[in-house]
Amino acid sequence: MREQRGEKRLQRSISRLCAIVFVVFCFSFIAVYQSPLLEALYDKVATGKLIYNEYVVAVTVTTLLLLLALWLNRYAKFQREWTAMAYLPSSLLLAFITDIDASIYTGGKSLHPWALTLATGILVYIISAFLLQKVLFAKIKNIHMEGNRILWRNLLLFTVLFCVTGALSNGNDNLKHEAAAYSHYKRGDIDAALNVARRSTNASHELTAARAFYLSQQGKLGEALFEYPQYYGAEGLLPKLSQTSPLSPDTVYAAIGVQRKSDEDALAYLRRVIELDSVPSKKVADYYLCALLLEKKIEEFVSELPRFYQLAEDNYLPRHYKEALLYYSTVLKDYDLPFKSDTLRTKFLLLGMFGWKYDKELPQHYRDAIRDYAMPAGGEELLLNMDTLKQEYQRMVKLEAEHPEYHVRSNYIRRYFGKTFWWYFIYGE
Repeated sequence: MREQRGEKRLQRSISRLCAIVFVVFCFSFIAVYQSPLLEALYDKVATGKLIYNEYVVAVTVTTLLLLLALWLNRYAKFQREWTAMAYLPSSLLLAFITDIDASIYTGGKSLHPWALTLATGILVYIISAFLLQKVLFAKIKNIHMEGNRILWRNLLLFTVLFCVTGALSNGNDNLKHEAAAYSHYKRGDIDAALNVARRSTNASHELTAARAFYLSQQGKLGEALFEYPQYYGAEGLLPKLSQTSPLSPDTVYAAIGVQRKSDEDALAYLRRVIELDSVPSKKVADYYLCALLLEKKIEEFVSELPRFYQLAEDNYLPRHYKEALLYYSTVLKDYDLPFKSDTLRTKFLLLGMFGWKYDKELPQHYRDAIRDYAMPAGGEELLLNMDTLKQEYQRMVKLEAEHPEYHVRSNYIRRYFGKTFWWYFIYGE
């Protein structure tokens, strides 16, 4: 009798520990790992009428799956080192719930493979319960086994179940990143949206287009576009016409103001938008100018820039536009900047652009006085703080000279100047 009571106490302890392990995994899996995808599904089903809370959803789903496992085990009676098998159906259902992909927008996903998987899992569960109950447990019920061995065998079995759950659910990082970024955006936290997968070198087309849209909403498209990897040229500025990510294409094209044609590439579309709107907004103009930079049409960019920005000494110009002007004027062609300012101030700006040399090096105090005159508000966020940019570009040229091998040089330049238009223009594919 004492041994039977001890066996029952051990089984209760193992059952509780298994329940705790499953609850911790299930809650973390839903509230953290798969939360962006579940929120995307929730938004699609609830159409934004209710606010998604990942913790409420995680607690609800985890409780239901735990109760399901405990209820089924009243009949299956998995015990001892096989106690974790009671959570097979719940693990499969968890994988099914979190197997979310772009088909929630296209409606093209078939449930036949999942029906087969669930049926196979249930069959394995039933057969295992029958064999263990009728054959194995009858033989081992009187065999003494230490509690720690029983626990470790259950943990090993849980490891298998959780690996199967992860393999059957959707592990597409790009879709998760798109969903996570959109989640921050709809809450009004654009900075957090832009920080999602900021260092990823494998950003999808849709995530790249979403970033461009979020930057545009902040008015920073020309200022910060090349801080993120650009693999798709001008096409990366705009989403595909059919929705395959949480950010709807209609949202982007409505912000631009003109619907895109199905056979129209991104640059042609943006050219058409500019021609249709005699006075385009700054956001639309930045889309167009950035498309020219992404397609490396720098000469056309230089000729188009004055249409949208007044190149006067006290007007703001985004950083990437400054970089493009500097590169064009110092490397590609002799170029007189078309400033709409007095001739003297323009000459002083050009002095700054070419290293403050005029016959001979100017003394520091003279340079400071000229800079204060040419850029009365301090300069760096105004038209052309070319002195600073010139120094940065010279550092890049010096670094290039130190590494003659192309691939080595490309990696070094990317490390220090990968967030500039210069790196994209010279090394970007």
